[in-house]
Amino acid sequence: MNFKINGLKWKLLDVERGNDRLTLKNGNTCFGVTSYQDLEIWIDRTQPKELYRQTLIHELIHAFTFSFGVHLFANENTEESVCDFMGAHFDEIMKIANRAFDSHMEGR
Repeated sequence: MNFKINGLKWKLLDVERGNDRLTLKNGNTCFGVTSYQDLEIWIDRTQPKELYRQTLIHELIHAFTFSFGVHLFANENTEESVCDFMGAHFDEIMKIANRAFDSHMEGR
């Protein structure tokens, strides 16, 4: 799948768990990877539905922060922690935001 973020053309690729792109420098494997150099996201398509969705959101946050010039990496753990947090709570944030917005619009 191809999409744009802030004018940059990104590509999302669903790959098998054993794909080399999901192997980190230390030899561990992961569920998803965002490549800023290639403007590509690779995600393990064999994950359970909810884990796939959470991984997708996590990797999209990486892509969005890069595409808008937001550099979260005071160190690598900072960026990963922010993406993990947003990936875990994105649905809840959007649910509250939508409810608040709908309530606001009712009064207009």
